Amino acid sequence: MDVFSKRVARVQQLMGRKGIDYLVLAPTANMFYLTGLKTVADERLQVAVLPAEGPLTLVLPEMYKEYAAKIHGHYRLLTWPDHQDPVELVMAAVTTKQGRVAVDEKMWAGHFLSIMRAFSGFQFVAARDVMSEVRVCKDETELTLLEQAGKLVDRVMGEVLKEMREGVTEKELALFIENTIKALGAEDISFKPIVASGPNGSLPHHITGDRKLQKGDFIVLDFGAVVGGYCSDITRTFCLGKATPEGKEVYRVVQEANELGFQSAREGVPCGDVDRAARSLISRAGYGDYFIHRTGHGIGLDYHEDPYLVEGNTTPLRQGMVFSVEPGIYLPGKLGVRIEDIVAVTSDGPIRLNNFPRELIEI
Repeated sequence: MDVFSKRVARVQQLMGRKGIDYLVLAPTANMFYLTGLKTVADERLQVAVLPAEGPLTLVLPEMYKEYAAKIHGHYRLLTWPDHQDPVELVMAAVTTKQGRVAVDEKMWAGHFLSIMRAFSGFQFVAARDVMSEVRVCKDETELTLLEQAGKLVDRVMGEVLKEMREGVTEKELALFIENTIKALGAEDISFKPIVASGPNGSLPHHITGDRKLQKGDFIVLDFGAVVGGYCSDITRTFCLGKATPEGKEVYRVVQEANELGFQSAREGVPCGDVDRAARSLISRAGYGDYFIHRTGHGIGLDYHEDPYLVEGNTTPLRQGMVFSVEPGIYLPGKLGVRIEDIVAVTSDGPIRLNNFPRELIEI
């Protein structure tokens, strides 16, 4: 039995326990996880329909027939030409008249409205409860790919450091990051690189712009690479020139919070406790109001997925869970500092999958 057949079997077992009759997935990481197919969501309906018992059915536009046939082996493939109503094929995969259907939450609303015709009389629930449970703990192959992706962005960070100088724009650095990621062998970037310089650093998800780097700037770099379908995500903050005493203090606090969050991420510890550890340290230092996001997010085929290190999440950490630890302090109009590592839970404790230096580097 190949890896995809094993995954389908695990999902069907879980569907049985949860009383779910059908799972309907869009062309997302969920579909890739069960089929090995990677397509692009667009106006044409593409779905995987998995019953609690029986084979998985893929309903795809005819243009994907040759590609899907090459990977075909454990699913039934139904393709449709542009003049056909694809919902007819979805209906062919549904053999009962009622029950519960778990739907991919990333499915386009228009497609969801279409497939509702195939499942009239069914109750709809989110597929996350099923797919997250099977994807949240990574196996050895997945961990190896995540580690490779982490090592790659470590190399990229070293290269981009050489390009940071006065007068370079955020956009120019972001383009260099993206090109270097691909030149080093990654399939793609995990997300558009964030380059936030000077006062822009106080915006955690700053949209990289035309601002030129200036002496004294703190510069936040946040980017990731995709290797074998799996994402990495790293953030480091540098200073162009000498840092001010305030900047050094903020950096010290964030670095200590990053380390404490990492050390707290052990098997059995609730996700929320990792957030609390990092957040409490920042609050004790007087910067609690300036830590304005959760401490971390899971990562794998998606660069944001379960588990989430956030207040109130009582989910215990388990071996194979992989997530970011990324505390930050954001002083409006002044600067931002964030240090992010990807961490995996093992029986021997947490390990980092990226290891570029965390100490303050003044360029």
